[in-house]
Amino acid sequence: MTRRSWIELVVLSALWGAVYPLITVALRDLPPTLVVLGRVLLAALLLLPLAIRRDALRPVWRNPRAIIETVLVQSTAPLLLLTYGQQYVSASVAGILVGAQPLFVALLALRFAPDERPQGWRGLTGITLGLAGLVMLFGVDLRGGRTALLGGMLILAAALCYAAGAMMIHRRYAEAPPLGVATSAMLVTTAAVVVPASVTAPIRLPGVDATAALLVLGIVCTGATLALFYALITRVGPARAALAFYLSPAFAVAFGVIFLREQISVAAILGLGAIVVGSVLAAHHSEPTPQRTKEADAEHGDTGHESDSELGDAG
Repeated sequence: MTRRSWIELVVLSALWGAVYPLITVALRDLPPTLVVLGRVLLAALLLLPLAIRRDALRPVWRNPRAIIETVLVQSTAPLLLLTYGQQYVSASVAGILVGAQPLFVALLALRFAPDERPQGWRGLTGITLGLAGLVMLFGVDLRGGRTALLGGMLILAAALCYAAGAMMIHRRYAEAPPLGVATSAMLVTTAAVVVPASVTAPIRLPGVDATAALLVLGIVCTGATLALFYALITRVGPARAALAFYLSPAFAVAFGVIFLREQISVAAILGLGAIVVGSVLAAHHSEPTPQRTKEADAEHGDTGHESDSELGDAG
């Protein structure tokens, strides 16, 4: 990759890592549903003009039911679960838990995507290591009682939804414009949470810190990062662009410690390392040789290749 691509990758990772401290600040004055609504509405307003100009929505909405189902799993549910969970869990721990998303993709592939299953000893080692990292977090850093445990479970459920949604997008929208999928996710989620958010809206206006956090969260850390992510996919490919998933939890921990003065334990650092390394190993796939590819195509009667696209949201 070029120097520019590496810089953009680090910036993307940092912005995704900043999501969790920003949610923590926004939650000081706003209920979770309103935080989610503000985030996705602002992102939709940023992405929609780009999607319309590039005619990226039409291929996605040929089957409205399919895209709505996919978005509810990949975007709406995890955003709500994550934001509710962060009421009881630090931003650092939230970032680490969501970082387990690639691990859940590997686990789900064992049942639902045979071609994406973890391979050999690397895959088995990766899953074992990642699960060990989660055990460290739940056994040590979530000892704050039932509320902390509940928050951790909600965030872990969000990571699972992200993983399931990513697989649905891979199967249903591998050839659809990624910008169209991302914009649709923001639009559908906005429609889904607008009523609950309006019901739970606070009587008094939020403070300056919470308002600024929500604006940055929606415009920069959601809308702009999605646009940057897809630009990176186009320039360097989905596999390299996905490196941001593995780097963002480290930024979440750093930002939580620096700006929110959160305490991070040795167990959390070890858990973070185990989850990241485990996810990388579990997601590793060896590239098929040209001869193997031709044989597989002949066996299944395939004459073409399917392009991949990913929808990434680190939070």
